[in-house]
Amino acid sequence: MRIKKIDRYIFTEVLSPFLAGVFFFLFVFLLFQMLRVAEELIVNNAPFSLVVKLLWALLVNFLPLGIPIAFLMGVLFAFSRLSGDSEIVAMKASGMSLLSISRPVIFLSFLVAGVSLLLTLNWAPWSESAMRNVMLKIGSRRFASAINEGTFTKGFFNLLIFAEKVNNRAGRMEKVFIYDERDEKHPLTVVSKTGELIRVQSNEDDLGGLVMQLQDGSIHQTDQDKASYNKIDFETYQIYFNIPDPTGKFGFKPRMYLAHELLEKIKNPAASEKEKRELSSEFWRRISIALAPILFVFLGIGFGTVRTRGARFGVMIIAFITLGIYWQLQVSAIYLGESGLLPPWFALEIPNLLVAIAGCFAFRRASW
Repeated sequence: MRIKKIDRYIFTEVLSPFLAGVFFFLFVFLLFQMLRVAEELIVNNAPFSLVVKLLWALLVNFLPLGIPIAFLMGVLFAFSRLSGDSEIVAMKASGMSLLSISRPVIFLSFLVAGVSLLLTLNWAPWSESAMRNVMLKIGSRRFASAINEGTFTKGFFNLLIFAEKVNNRAGRMEKVFIYDERDEKHPLTVVSKTGELIRVQSNEDDLGGLVMQLQDGSIHQTDQDKASYNKIDFETYQIYFNIPDPTGKFGFKPRMYLAHELLEKIKNPAASEKEKRELSSEFWRRISIALAPILFVFLGIGFGTVRTRGARFGVMIIAFITLGIYWQLQVSAIYLGESGLLPPWFALEIPNLLVAIAGCFAFRRASW
């Protein structure tokens, strides 16, 4: 019973700062994203429901990185306090080894790793896709907001547009006049009672386009060479605008695939070797990040088990440096896996292997 109470006590000592760290990092991350969200809400006239979806997707997307950081901080804070208050010394004097003291923390690390695995394999890819879809919806409203009610709008995909009434939120217009001179020899004038902007996407790998669908109107065309004039009445007329994506920001990426989708594409015989390496690197990157909390236990206990209170600040500095080095190693490992210099499964485990070595060294030093 005494050991169980101690286990429960140590478990709580780590759990509390870990949860506090998760909320703290989420708050800091959300604080940095507020300007972006405010822009989408105010400047682009996005509805509040879309902004809430964007915030939720951003937070879920950040959790796979935030949880391992918060867990390492939780272990460091807990064992730094236990060591500073000489509780570790008292436990060792009663016959407990550092490994037995660490038992509840190791158990907690497996729970955290399980949650991280669910996040990295499925929830984070879902959030990536959700962010992309929300941004596409907000983008269509951004194009609608470019058309001003009751005035001539220039530069809308090289068209001159006039609409007597405009509903920017719904992307609808009434009494629309369009002058299209993209073909200088055959300029068009289009007049319609109503119009609507619709976002379309040809496939998942591109940004898609925008369709202006006009109802109940007429097309007036002048041929300058033949000095002729034609008029065509229509019930529905559509103008397609291609939206370029030079940055590749909205393209469908491996991060957006769920775990089973990644494995299916890796096994696809039609996929190129380069594509398979990129997909394999992404899959093993997720596994590597999910396993990080288990390895951070020994690193956190080794660095956190100090004998003076004044060392706590130094411990935190070491923790931030360690995290910075770890993520840099992740970036390098991804490059090694995608370039084919090393097998992806091996390259992406190098950061964890180095953390395990450093953790064992620190843990042994703390086992006095």
